[in-house]
Amino acid sequence: MSTAEIGVDEYLTFVERDYLAGYIARGGTSVKLLCPADDTTRDRLAGGLATIGDGFVYAEVDAVTTRVHLIDQVFTAVARQVDWIGLAASVVQAALDHAGFPAPADLDGIDLAATARHHDVDAAELYRSVRRAVEQLVLRDTEMSHEFRTAMLRLCQERLGRGDVSADERETVVGWLHGERLPAADLRRVGLNTKVNRYNARPLLLSLTRWLRIAGRSGLVLRLDLDRLAVTRRPPAGLRDGFYYAKAATLDAYELVRQLIDAVDEIEGLFVAVQVPPTLVHDEARGLPAYTALQMRVADEVRDRRRPNPYASLVRIGSEPSEVI
Repeated sequence: MSTAEIGVDEYLTFVERDYLAGYIARGGTSVKLLCPADDTTRDRLAGGLATIGDGFVYAEVDAVTTRVHLIDQVFTAVARQVDWIGLAASVVQAALDHAGFPAPADLDGIDLAATARHHDVDAAELYRSVRRAVEQLVLRDTEMSHEFRTAMLRLCQERLGRGDVSADERETVVGWLHGERLPAADLRRVGLNTKVNRYNARPLLLSLTRWLRIAGRSGLVLRLDLDRLAVTRRPPAGLRDGFYYAKAATLDAYELVRQLIDAVDEIEGLFVAVQVPPTLVHDEARGLPAYTALQMRVADEVRDRRRPNPYASLVRIGSEPSEVI
């Protein structure tokens, strides 16, 4: 007898109501392994996750196009889907409020001169006050890594529009976040000394979730698609599409998920939907049973085979409605 499945629409409604709108929006973090029953359910689940949640930023990382066993590749894939300039603008707006000079309601974008005229203050003095407020919001928040704070400060300074950071320097920071190869001299010019790598990527990912909330967002919904891990043999060269994974790389991908699960108390405002095919749930050779450290965290030895439990760490998703606990 197979374990009961929950309908895809029911599960999306459940996640939005019981996780995103409450627990995650208040700063919690959850990592769920989701096992869609078929390709149609898989596509509906992926499309639905991209639309639920008020104020959340959505990103997806597919094992076909990203080396999901490498945390730096995962971070840069997420970073390429984030509106870094928009987030920096939101933080500058928050700094204006913090400094006591909120922007006029009819002002489109950030214009310190117009804001100074609105409040009848000297533009240079307002700039100094807002810059201090930005530095307080960014540099003093030690929950974010030093490199991340440096990068975000540069983006905010560019949004202030006073020439402290040029458009080229802004693009250097964004390119660094995207994992692009950049001249070392350009990185040093904006206060960055190392590229995104396996040592700093995890702190950067944790910092991003904190930054989203500073910028007024509810959090991050991340879909991690591991379907490709089930492919055991690469097709002929002319038929290959994206990345394929040896068993060692597959186990490294499971370890990355395990680390995310164990770090939920350290991360703020993150919902991770790890999508796996049914094959990987039971396959002894390269599925979850092959990596005990992860299997023990998501195993469902005690379960009701007639009714699904949407709160479980591993949830089986079907296309039909079901009776939910």
